[in-house]
Amino acid sequence: MSAPTKLPEDDREAAVREWEKQTHASLVVGDRKKRISGVAIVALALAALCAVWYWKQSASEGRPVANAELDIPERKPVPKLKAREPAIAPATASAPTPTPASATHADDPMRAQREQMEMQRREQERRILEARMKSAIIAPNTNNQAATSVLPVSGGDDGAANSDTGRRQASAGMLAGGNGERGAQDSNSRFARAVSGNGVAVSQANQIDNLPYKVLQGKTIEAVLEPRAISDLPGMVCATVQRDVYGAQGRNVLVPWGSRVCGMYNADVRKGQDRLFVVWNMLRRPDGVQVAIDSAGADQLGTAGMGGIVNTHFAEIFGMSALLSIIGAGASNAGVSSSDQYNSAAYYRQSVQQAAAQTSQQVLAPYINIPPTITVPAGSRVRIYVNQDLDFTPLYKEEIETSQHGDGVTFIQ
Repeated sequence: MSAPTKLPEDDREAAVREWEKQTHASLVVGDRKKRISGVAIVALALAALCAVWYWKQSASEGRPVANAELDIPERKPVPKLKAREPAIAPATASAPTPTPASATHADDPMRAQREQMEMQRREQERRILEARMKSAIIAPNTNNQAATSVLPVSGGDDGAANSDTGRRQASAGMLAGGNGERGAQDSNSRFARAVSGNGVAVSQANQIDNLPYKVLQGKTIEAVLEPRAISDLPGMVCATVQRDVYGAQGRNVLVPWGSRVCGMYNADVRKGQDRLFVVWNMLRRPDGVQVAIDSAGADQLGTAGMGGIVNTHFAEIFGMSALLSIIGAGASNAGVSSSDQYNSAAYYRQSVQQAAAQTSQQVLAPYINIPPTITVPAGSRVRIYVNQDLDFTPLYKEEIETSQHGDGVTFIQ
């Protein structure tokens, strides 16, 4: 009988069974390893718990019992010092007996330290006050210096009150200004002291009598300049009054037209100035009456001074500057070629150039500082502001007496 033949299906089934065996074997081995590792972890955890419990038990055995009584040694009392009798007897029987120092220290051990700190504080305040009194910013007050130089150093409320009073007095003395060396010495403080303490100026009103015969301050006199005025030299000018000037009440003609006014003008003119300053001194009427007015002149708009034609001498100043430059450059470049080197001839030319430049500068420099020339032509209209009250009362005594007595009627021409 022949052996049965293997079919491919049988081989496949055998291979499948073999693969299943191997797979199951690996899974079983993996389960075993997991179980062993879990058991090991549990064992280690139990061992750790036991160790912790044992450590707590040993610590609790070594700790003292909370309710147990502790043996504390009793404190020994501090022996008190014997009180010493005072070395000096009291002067009178009624004076209180001083407290011994030992008893004071025994009652309050910190009292001596507080007194020492109080003395140090007052000494420091005294030094600060002396430094302020000696400083250059605030000069010491001589009136309060003696009262504030010595400060009380004794303890108690009286000493503190005296110290506060002394500090207030010192502050008042330092801040108070005065004459002489007292107070700050800067310019503003000196000015404040100079204008302070003088009181308010009182100007008493008074009645001006004979107003019809007075030309009061501020009145204007219109005139026409006769000769021209040139600022090269100081000189005198005159003008003719062109309109009547009445008294304060506008009734009497005190300065008739045709009167002459004469004065002086100032020839000191600065660069940029375009007006002449004039002071009119004397006024003469056609009837021979004269009065000093000493008043400043102005133009038609009331501006101080007399305006005129200004010559700034620009051509002369510019020409002198150009001439100085030409002389210096010409002396240094005369007979010089571009190929010449520095030698004795060049040094000689340089010396000549320097000498020529210095000489020309000394001779022509005054022409550079020529002041402007102001010319006020003849016939210019001017105004004169009266600087003081002009009193013509002595010339009209008879009219004044007649009007006061009422003897008759006075006709004003």
